Amino acid sequence: MITAKLRRPFLIVSWALYDFANQFFALNVISLYFVRWLTIEKGVPDVYYSITFSISTLFVAVLSPVLGTLSDVMHKHRFFLACFTFLCILFTMFLGFTQNVLLALIFFAIANFGCQQAIIFYNALMLNISEKKKAGLVSGLGKMFGYCGAMVALIFTKPLVLEKGYQSAFVLTGILFFIFALPCILFVKDKPLKEKRQRLKEYMEQNKITAIFKRLKATLWNVQEFKGIHDLFKAAFCGMCVVNMLILFMSVYATKAFGLIESEIIDFIIFSTVFALLGSIISGLISDWLGCKKTLIGVFVLWVICILSGGTCFPPYHWIIGALAGTSLGATWVVSRAFVVQIVPREKLGEVFGIFNFVGYFSCIIGSMLWGVMIWFLSDLGGLGYRITLLSFLPLLVIGIVFLVRIPENNY
Repeated sequence: MITAKLRRPFLIVSWALYDFANQFFALNVISLYFVRWLTIEKGVPDVYYSITFSISTLFVAVLSPVLGTLSDVMHKHRFFLACFTFLCILFTMFLGFTQNVLLALIFFAIANFGCQQAIIFYNALMLNISEKKKAGLVSGLGKMFGYCGAMVALIFTKPLVLEKGYQSAFVLTGILFFIFALPCILFVKDKPLKEKRQRLKEYMEQNKITAIFKRLKATLWNVQEFKGIHDLFKAAFCGMCVVNMLILFMSVYATKAFGLIESEIIDFIIFSTVFALLGSIISGLISDWLGCKKTLIGVFVLWVICILSGGTCFPPYHWIIGALAGTSLGATWVVSRAFVVQIVPREKLGEVFGIFNFVGYFSCIIGSMLWGVMIWFLSDLGGLGYRITLLSFLPLLVIGIVFLVRIPENNY
């Protein structure tokens, strides 16, 4: 039996373990082994991966606001989290049993859909275990656990992949995802509704379809009531175009531009992940102290330095770039998530995270397609083409900084 004193820390750790679990898929499948299996082992052009990821993400983007609203109306964030998590796990494991490229792309699209959709409900559960004034710290703790999970995944799968190939990682990833996602799904529950919200829930459940779309329309129409959220959405779109592009293609870039071999790439990503872990927890503390706006501007500036360095430097300076990219990546998710939690009231979190994720996923579609198309046209240039493509994302970061500066001070 857990005492009242230990209950909150226990729930925070249980919640954070989902970030730990989620990173197995995010790193092993999205960033590393599936894209390398597809482009290097099977010889499929980058643009096919871009298209598949974009289609999958488009479905997430379209459905996430509706499902976010539905989870708020039904007050069942945990239920939706479980459903989409298990969908991701199942199709991730299927990837380990097919040599057919088309079938593998379909399995990947479904698994990615489940993973990205589940994050909405995971984020919405954060205020069930944390106060708003501690949102940055708790968000940072979650991401710190996430990057610990990434390192565990890399360390566990590296010898297996080097011995048996890329596909051997997929079943192990599914198993690890399942094991470490269970504490959040089992123990982090939706808080009981207050009497007023209970009456609203009962009314809306009697008119589910109509009520859901009316409520979503009202939120979209009145989202400006959360001061600064529009500019935050615009900045997030610009920044996430860059971040998601790097997540998808960083291992391929390391091979094409830096000339790293398989074992060197895994060591490079483990090294970067250590800094992502540090960036997560430190940025959470800084955002609680300095404010989310100033912290996020600093993160975007760090990304500018990272992209400039990545596009112009050569080994052994790639270790410095890895440290910068890891720190920036960890901080981006932590501070942006905490920013939304501080701006938006609890009862609107599912909906607004759905809209926020829509912005992020739409940027992911644009970023991945822009990368794939540019690499397609610059393929004759080899590693130089990859460097030019990376540097072409710099203007998006500058525009994102401009939108962040426009957010009013002390509006949350």
